[in-house]
Amino acid sequence: MKAILYRKFGGPEDLEYTDVPDPKPGSREVLIRVRAAGINPVDWKLHRGKIPGSFLFRLKMPFVPGGEAAGIVEEVGSQVKEFAPGDEIVAFHSALQGGAYAEKMLTSVESCQKKPAGISFEEAASAPLAALTAYQLMKGLEASGKKLLVLGASGGVGHFGVQIGSILGAHVTGVASSRNQGFLNELGCDAVLAYDDPDFRNSLDAYDIVLDAAAAQSPTELSDHMNKGAAYLSTLPNPVHWMQCMFRGFVYRGAMVRSAPEDLKTLMGWLQEGKVRPVVEKTFPLEQAAEAHRSSETGHARGKLVLNVSS
Repeated sequence: MKAILYRKFGGPEDLEYTDVPDPKPGSREVLIRVRAAGINPVDWKLHRGKIPGSFLFRLKMPFVPGGEAAGIVEEVGSQVKEFAPGDEIVAFHSALQGGAYAEKMLTSVESCQKKPAGISFEEAASAPLAALTAYQLMKGLEASGKKLLVLGASGGVGHFGVQIGSILGAHVTGVASSRNQGFLNELGCDAVLAYDDPDFRNSLDAYDIVLDAAAAQSPTELSDHMNKGAAYLSTLPNPVHWMQCMFRGFVYRGAMVRSAPEDLKTLMGWLQEGKVRPVVEKTFPLEQAAEAHRSSETGHARGKLVLNVSS
């Protein structure tokens, strides 16, 4: 099968479009013929070694990146009863496991759900990892009636965070560039702010929850705008930020997305009901994954970028 892989840490120029052996499912695994794969900043940050402590991850090279996909079940393991060949499903697992940037992806049965009817493969592939990141960061917090600030609100995790925050009953303030203010209003933000506005800092309120979907700020920088006991949620776990929160009495959560069937089922239900709307800004053919990574690295994507893999 065709796949994108890299043999060393580096940039988009090191991504190769090549042939790799077809994977075979274990007893509780599902083999998916991938139709679309979502692109997440963690994919290229991992490749560039920009994730704190990434040297500890010991990626097995050559490595096929990607942690979320949508497609059609091709084969199931001997103990899989939940799915059958021909089922349309969505799947995700850790970006450290990878495998989605390929014509076929292998994943555990616990990491799969049926694709909602009426949702395209591209839309479905954009949701599992990014939306679950936002949901699992916020899950269990008392969000109803609380003030939620979403930084990077127009991006992949951010645009899901805005919508999920609204579902959970929060008053959502979204932060993005000036050009994306209208988009944030369409997503349902109660208030919008532009980080490129010279008066941005003075426009900030005091918040109960901060979702840093861009992983570009720190608790120290925002502490004057966080209420006592506030929660700081980041898409990129950072031990320094954890210490900053500990000393200030804030709750800290760094995203470590886990396989939780009930969470993925909840998310797919929201998609089916139209409560959460994936926004795919652009799609790329699999062989143009390097160009897709370059686009993602600009940090200006509106919603998600997705790879079209097979038809």
